[in-house]
Amino acid sequence: MNGNTGARILVVDDDPDLLALITMRLSSAGYTVAQASCGEEALAIFRAERPRVVVTDLRMDGMDGHALFERLHAEAPSVPVIILTAHGTIPDAVAATQRGVFSFLTKPFDGRELLARIAAAITLSPPIAPERDNAAWRREIISADPVMDELLRAAHRLADDPQPLLIKGPPGSGKELLARAMHQCSQRADQPFRVVPCSGLTGTDADALLNAALDEAGTLLLDEIERLPANLQARLQARIAAAGLFEGRRCAARIIATAHPSLETAVHEGRFRADLYYSLMRNTLTLPGLAARRGDIPLLIAHFTAQARDKTAQAFSPEAMTLLCEAPWPGNVRQLRSIVEQALALAVTPLVPASLVRRLLTEENAREMAAFDDARKAFEYDYLVQLLKTTCGNVAQAARIARRNRTEFYKLLARHDLDPARFKQGAK
Repeated sequence: MNGNTGARILVVDDDPDLLALITMRLSSAGYTVAQASCGEEALAIFRAERPRVVVTDLRMDGMDGHALFERLHAEAPSVPVIILTAHGTIPDAVAATQRGVFSFLTKPFDGRELLARIAAAITLSPPIAPERDNAAWRREIISADPVMDELLRAAHRLADDPQPLLIKGPPGSGKELLARAMHQCSQRADQPFRVVPCSGLTGTDADALLNAALDEAGTLLLDEIERLPANLQARLQARIAAAGLFEGRRCAARIIATAHPSLETAVHEGRFRADLYYSLMRNTLTLPGLAARRGDIPLLIAHFTAQARDKTAQAFSPEAMTLLCEAPWPGNVRQLRSIVEQALALAVTPLVPASLVRRLLTEENAREMAAFDDARKAFEYDYLVQLLKTTCGNVAQAARIARRNRTEFYKLLARHDLDPARFKQGAK
């Protein structure tokens, strides 16, 4: 038995003997089989049970296999369809696969080959649960992963908690999307949802901007909280502390903060206040990277494909889907969306080939690494400037805070063309 034991397969054939034979073979292999004797019945069963794979005869009275595929593909492009026919020809197979049919087998087919095709199809087809009641709030979060489902249940429970919430996760994993979903299912849904990038809270008016955001009813998302300047960290901690422990006003907004995994390092190195960190950690949700929820990749691809407007292709070849499902995805869901949209727009055939996906992945991963290097340099520069401001240009003190010896610290300053004399008191 394999990890897909029990996976539901829908078999469609108007020949009752062949339908029984295929059902017996698939059941013996450990699959759960749903049967339909015509296209109309198959659509009804599909909508009710959401099988992982559909195996259908081509020649049937009424709705034939091609027409059934078109209907299924319009509703759920990620569900693989295998077409069986006694009248198959090479042109038929080519035409079918160009439209997105997963596989095309000619009768009489080898039973082991059918099982092999189904097993391959299941690896690209995650389980899809029927639409849950009252699930409109999470509709934009495309997932059937059990870990994500549990995370979303926790998010729903915390939506109306007045305490601050910290959403952690790697870049591109959907932290803001989760925060918006929680706002939508909370009692604040009819109030504003405001996003404030912490990297932009600089300058003389930053304190006033933060206070104004905290005083506004609704939900306040503080994006990349690890980049909040030190003086504003103290202000924020005072505003979210329990009444009576600190002077100052309480927060009107429900605070949700997002953070990269580097937040703990910032706390350890003294760049982020520990008391603020623990205040935010009262409620925490952690989003997994896309590589940890690979079963969602076909669902996400289908969603992005349906949303794409500028596209030549309508679907991805099985080989291209395999590449997408096995890619490392350092940029997570955001990177996947970029690749899918580019591939659909650049393809010159109805089906995106593996060669195009492979080229785009190579180029995109190179850009992701370059973007990471740029972000690290920008953070390093901001950190050094803040240190020099705090120590008034005292290199020895700044080096101690950064836990670097003076020689290393001077090299860092030279790399960013920073002159400590500019930060001494009285310097102009």
